Amino acid sequence: MIPRPPSCQGCVQNAAVYFTLVAGGKAETYACCQGCPSLLSDSILPSLALGLKLTVPTPVGRGKCPTCGFRWADFDRIHRLGCPTCYEAHAPQALATIARIQPGLEHHGRRPHDAAADREAKLAKARLLLKSALKEEDYETAAVLRDQIAELEAGLPGAKP
Repeated sequence: MIPRPPSCQGCVQNAAVYFTLVAGGKAETYACCQGCPSLLSDSILPSLALGLKLTVPTPVGRGKCPTCGFRWADFDRIHRLGCPTCYEAHAPQALATIARIQPGLEHHGRRPHDAAADREAKLAKARLLLKSALKEEDYETAAVLRDQIAELEAGLPGAKP
């Protein structure tokens, strides 16, 4: 007895073309006839014609930035990103690294901002400028500086009313 050839998966005719798709460690063989254009078309992949969604996993850190070609391995080596697009291209790795390095996702600089220290520095500078203005008898500037000093002193903790 002669074995009957498998039939096409798109219709009932005898299969003329066979192909095997390997995805996720599984191999599946498909057969189609020459009359089924959906599977034999040059413009469409057989997996798409069969309605299979094939995903190729990208190992973590191996993707490239589309703008500069920077890889996450480069960041591990030099601890800097290549361009602004790298933050989007390497978002999962960048966010995880930032979360591990600093307490929040908002950058505050090397040291937290100290408003009281800024006021103290401005106050000291204004007092020096006031002395200089009085020495030169520039009373208009001295009046403006006097008002600035009063405002700065009012904002300091422990200031006298």
